[in-house]
Amino acid sequence: MLKIRMFSSLNGNFLKKAGWVTMTLLALLLFLIASRYLALNPKLYFEEQKAVYIAHTSGILMHVMGAMLAIIIGPFQFLPGSITRRYLTLHRWLGKSYMVGVLFGGLGGLYMAFLAYGGLPAQAGFALLAVLWLFSGYMAYQHIRNREVLLHRQWMVRNYALTFAGVMLRLWLAILHYVGLSLLQPIF
Repeated sequence: MLKIRMFSSLNGNFLKKAGWVTMTLLALLLFLIASRYLALNPKLYFEEQKAVYIAHTSGILMHVMGAMLAIIIGPFQFLPGSITRRYLTLHRWLGKSYMVGVLFGGLGGLYMAFLAYGGLPAQAGFALLAVLWLFSGYMAYQHIRNREVLLHRQWMVRNYALTFAGVMLRLWLAILHYVGLSLLQPIF
């Protein structure tokens, strides 16, 4: 019985670490992919959105820069050591920076959602994602201001899951493109 618990505990720790490393690598990959939009080079935009991105440069930049900030900070906020007293000040500063990223990324995303390629379903989906991203960030912020740490953590997990939706969208688009089921040109 002791061996089973020990193996289960070791396996659980390995899975947590492997999950964190995978999440961080995918976040870094999206961060690097999204950074191309900062060049403001229309040749890098996918054809269906090129005119929209050129006409709404401030909206796309606001969304991309905010999302880049949030996606790259997020994984480090989940490290168990980041919440200890030793790193609490760093955790708080990163958290504030993350929330600024969510605010700008969410507002820019909400603006750009109504201009999304794919018609009403895509526009409604992106708008809902932006609203939920902003709302979950607000809830997490409210709970930590009220010193409700457990509720804050739960809302932050939800919020980063919504942040990570951008990673998953691009991952699924790449997989679908690879197997010949492309819905759009891949956005990567």
